[in-house]
Amino acid sequence: MSKRKLVLSVVTAFFIVCLFGIMIIEPAEIWNRIKQNSEELKGGYSDSVMYDGNHYKLMHPIGEKNGSVYISLSDFKTITSVKTAESEDQLSISYKNKKLTYDNGFIQDCSLTKDEMCGYEIIDGIIYVPDQSIERYLGFDMDFFYDKQTNTISIKSPEEQAKKTYDQELGSTIFVHKENVPAEKYEPRSGIYLGGYVLQDEYINTSMNKFNKHTGKTHASYFRYVGYGKPFPKEWAEEVIAAGGFPQVAWEPNNGLEEVKDDEYLRQFAKDAGELKVPILLRYASEMNGTWTFYSGHSEQYIEKWKLVHDVMEEEAPNVMMLWNVFTMPESTIDEFYPGDEYVDYVGVNIYNVFYHNDKIEAKSDFEDPLRLLDYVYNTYNHKKPIVIGEFGATNYTVTDGKHHDDFAVEKITRMYKYLPELYPRVKFIYYFDVNNLVNAPEGRKINNYAITEKKSILNAYAANTKSGSYLSSIEENPDKSETYSYRDFFFYYDKELYVDYKFVQHYLDMDVKENSGKSMKVIHNGKSIEVNQENLKIDKAAFFEKREIKGLPLEEILDAFKIKYTFENGDLHIYLPN
Repeated sequence: MSKRKLVLSVVTAFFIVCLFGIMIIEPAEIWNRIKQNSEELKGGYSDSVMYDGNHYKLMHPIGEKNGSVYISLSDFKTITSVKTAESEDQLSISYKNKKLTYDNGFIQDCSLTKDEMCGYEIIDGIIYVPDQSIERYLGFDMDFFYDKQTNTISIKSPEEQAKKTYDQELGSTIFVHKENVPAEKYEPRSGIYLGGYVLQDEYINTSMNKFNKHTGKTHASYFRYVGYGKPFPKEWAEEVIAAGGFPQVAWEPNNGLEEVKDDEYLRQFAKDAGELKVPILLRYASEMNGTWTFYSGHSEQYIEKWKLVHDVMEEEAPNVMMLWNVFTMPESTIDEFYPGDEYVDYVGVNIYNVFYHNDKIEAKSDFEDPLRLLDYVYNTYNHKKPIVIGEFGATNYTVTDGKHHDDFAVEKITRMYKYLPELYPRVKFIYYFDVNNLVNAPEGRKINNYAITEKKSILNAYAANTKSGSYLSSIEENPDKSETYSYRDFFFYYDKELYVDYKFVQHYLDMDVKENSGKSMKVIHNGKSIEVNQENLKIDKAAFFEKREIKGLPLEEILDAFKIKYTFENGDLHIYLPN
């Protein structure tokens, strides 16, 4: 390099450093945002999603300047499939046939307005790129949510933008109507058994009768916890019956699965349950898919013991309904614990709307929708088993921030109970967890108050949304033979076609599906086969910063090919399967 070029390079570099230095000291700019929050970020990048859309938790803090969002180039590269090339004075970012090029830190012939930055920024050696440049030159759609607890951004590629989730305020639903469907034990077809847990609600002296009176509705069922090894709770069960309901027993082998044997204790427990001559929902060893129970992590042994308990109950207590009940997350471990259709009467899930996860101020979760927290278990199992919400609760106060969240509780309770009967016809029971855990939970779990009887606004929301005839107060006799199934959230529109996850075609339409190299699938039904295009879309899971991929098939094309009747009504799809 000549002496003249060397001098020019030094002068140019000095000018750029000075220019960046001037920007750095501007108040209320990107630097303040990053400086204030970078120390709070812990851990590395996660490709998990939060909020609606493709929102990603970032490794580096989000910046904002002159109305533009700045994302670190390293995060942008990790999330997307862009490629970069850097030289001494040039940076190029390319995506397929589009390219964004910076010379000496700026886009040449920049077409953005004066207030929209045409350059990138460097902070602590990290390049930050503004969203306007990414959107204008590379075609990505960007948005972000930011507060002291979150550091998230939404990035959608041009291809993803063309795939629209089939969504309204509540999302849309696919309903499948079938005739001559056998009912499970005591299964209602015209509503949902209303249930609760009040044994620790000291505000009403743990009284089921008072709970019925306060809510203005007789509850069909109440539950209690019983540790394995303890006798069947006869006296309490009789109190439930006297209050107009039937019992759910949450039976937990908290000393581990080894103690579960075909012995005198198990036989006597079953005989005592059978003597009641009323329906009993037995929720044995629930939430096994997590890591917090004494029987987690042992799926083979769990299934072995489940089958043992099932067989004993079948012999000694035919009035018992076996409820296999998980927690809404983690999803990945759920199915490995499933004992099989012949050993399960109902599939259940416990759902809680909390303002923060795990008592962590940085794990804010107020955005979570109770219906979407239900969707995975519901979509996965409702085609073969009726569904139970074994526990539901919504925080109205948490020690995590020391604040009351009454409006939050009202919103979540209203959303769950108002829309459940219409959108989720395969849900047959729901139990509210009416407990102030600040007082009644074990040490280490005194975090949230879920009680509804202490505050009028919350109690009124519960009462108003459970008063309809859809919520049942007593056993339904002689259930109808026709049944309606529903499927939500796992479908999208692309190129004016409705694509649904291939598992819906397999499980709800009873068709054989075979994948061909990720670009198409063969669908076989009644001896006829067709090949259809496959389109994939990644969506966020309901919680815990995780992601799910829909492997979509064109549903109307499949229905037309096999001459299956369907109609669209008010944005929902109704499919009528032949007998």
